[in-house]
Amino acid sequence: MALYVGTNYHPHDWTPKRWKIDIELMKEAGFTTVRLGHLCWDSYEPEEGVYTFEWFDEVMDLFYEAGIGVVLDISMRPAPVWVHKLCPGCNIHGKSGNSQPSLRRYMEDVDDPAYQQYALRFAEILVNRYKNHPALFAFGLCNEMGAGVMSYSEYARNRFANWLKKKYGTIEALNEAWATRRWSRQLTSFDDVVLQENEVAVGAPEAWLDMRRFFSDGIGRFLIRLKEVVSKNAPKVPHSSNHYSGRDNLGFDYLKICDEFVDYPGVGFYPGYELDEKFHYCKIVNQERLAETGKPMWFLEFQTGGAGVFCPPQGFIRMQALLSLINRGQMILGWTWRSMLGGEEQYYHGMLGHDGIPTPNYSAFVQVAADFKKLQKYAFPYLPTPEIAVAFNQESGWVSQYHKIQFRQRYADAISQVHQVFYESNQEYNMVDLRHLKKEYRLLIVPGHIMIEPAVAATIRSYVEQGGTVIMTGYSGTADETGKVFSTPKPGGLSDVFGIRVAGFYWTDMKGFYSDTAILSDTGGNCHELLSVGKDGEEFLVDVEYYEQIVLTTAEKFAVFKDKDMCAVSRNQYGKGTAYYTALETNQTMLAWLIARVEDELGIKREFVLPEGIQARRIAQNQYFYVNTTSHAICVPLEKSGKGVLSENYYEKELMLKGYDAELILSGYNS
Repeated sequence: MALYVGTNYHPHDWTPKRWKIDIELMKEAGFTTVRLGHLCWDSYEPEEGVYTFEWFDEVMDLFYEAGIGVVLDISMRPAPVWVHKLCPGCNIHGKSGNSQPSLRRYMEDVDDPAYQQYALRFAEILVNRYKNHPALFAFGLCNEMGAGVMSYSEYARNRFANWLKKKYGTIEALNEAWATRRWSRQLTSFDDVVLQENEVAVGAPEAWLDMRRFFSDGIGRFLIRLKEVVSKNAPKVPHSSNHYSGRDNLGFDYLKICDEFVDYPGVGFYPGYELDEKFHYCKIVNQERLAETGKPMWFLEFQTGGAGVFCPPQGFIRMQALLSLINRGQMILGWTWRSMLGGEEQYYHGMLGHDGIPTPNYSAFVQVAADFKKLQKYAFPYLPTPEIAVAFNQESGWVSQYHKIQFRQRYADAISQVHQVFYESNQEYNMVDLRHLKKEYRLLIVPGHIMIEPAVAATIRSYVEQGGTVIMTGYSGTADETGKVFSTPKPGGLSDVFGIRVAGFYWTDMKGFYSDTAILSDTGGNCHELLSVGKDGEEFLVDVEYYEQIVLTTAEKFAVFKDKDMCAVSRNQYGKGTAYYTALETNQTMLAWLIARVEDELGIKREFVLPEGIQARRIAQNQYFYVNTTSHAICVPLEKSGKGVLSENYYEKELMLKGYDAELILSGYNS
């Protein structure tokens, strides 16, 4: 399979004379691919039913002549001004219900049927016009779906009421699900339904959760309909999407619907310029997009410069691009080609400056293109078969977003803690949806799964019963599928599988909970407690803000908090398998220790023991890929001598990697 390198280009911003200059520069850079068409619906259809594709025909022809394949984005957002005029339900309405002018991009309600009529009609016309063009490589399913805001219009309210009627059937069932007896909020009919935020208040948690699901389903239905337009009219053309499902202020439940619209998983990749929390969050997003697709990632947007950042440190772009190959990448399209002269992103710096002259970002991508050309002869794209799964649940994220006082660890931070365990140990995992687990895994991690709906409980129960090993962390199993707290022992629906009851919890910033021997640390103004965890004479410290009181029923103590004489980790045999539960909120230190022990018991082998800062994978038999993620040189020990593909050097017992450098070693070669 090939590897693809290129950029995002906006020909509607430039003149035909400039198109030829830019395309020649892309060709000289060794680019194979370009993404076009996003954010410019009204450049094709300036008025309702009036089409001006001729200018774009010329663009497509020029890229074909240059030998550069086109990922053609189906531009339906932002909607043109004329669409907003014809479709008042498309307009964003504020929490007061007042219609808001579309001042910025992504100010349209994509679930509005009238909007969809025009958007999908345009999509079908665009797809049919270019599906047989020789430059076409793939279609993009619009740009950044999930970004935007919720619309509190009467149109949306009516759809919400109908959505609830379809889900619950009767108003009595809705009242039960929403706990409306609390504080006299009982509804007499579905006509009483309102959207669950206004200018002064946010609704009850159960009702608010259903509103988030409603908006999520609306975006999902639209994406699926768009995918169907592509599949029906161009069944042999691949497609992808750089959606933003994880946005706090809108977003959608990606894992719920990904099987219905994903061909190649795609992403917009903006990790910043340090290996910090933002970097790891972007890696988590990648893992979620990959899910269990078994396909490589298309980085449809890949950070070059940034907002107010002319270019990153020398070598950083190349390092991130090569690191993306470890993260199952196949395509890297830099955002953006040329720094824009106007608009909201005019100081988002690209491969070319505002004057149209190449910047260091261009030089970096020239090197990336050369590297990818060498590497594609080997076992890339890298597509592993992980033995470990990490469960992801968007709805638990929404619950933690609502109940910030109870769930002080953000759900994204909980997932990040798990990710960093495997990142530092250079191990693979798949991110999975427990509502429909597809593949078999030897180890399942369930971090902070606040909501346990029946389908999730059934998956975990069956997995353990049939011989699987699961590790669940604190917070898990607190609420049922409606968002109400379980009235049964926690973790709800699974207390027998784990053989415990969570009897209570402690926050370390509440006085009186510390033991006499506890060591306190002041981190960022918050009080943490350093607890000593012990197991079979082994002892280590964890820095915590939250821990739970575990009462054992059929489980045994696997590890204890030594200075409190409390269970830190429980272990229960259930069926043919084993279920572990940690008393802490999701904690990297605790998980790294526990996962290492469990892997030893399961016979899961770690491929590498490497210096800090090195990421590596065995991508095929005798093919080892190493990336130095730091700015300083690191010496990497090699088990066998080998030839370096990128440097064309031979290495005996060690590989010296310069800062931000990488190498593919073909082991077994002698100089």
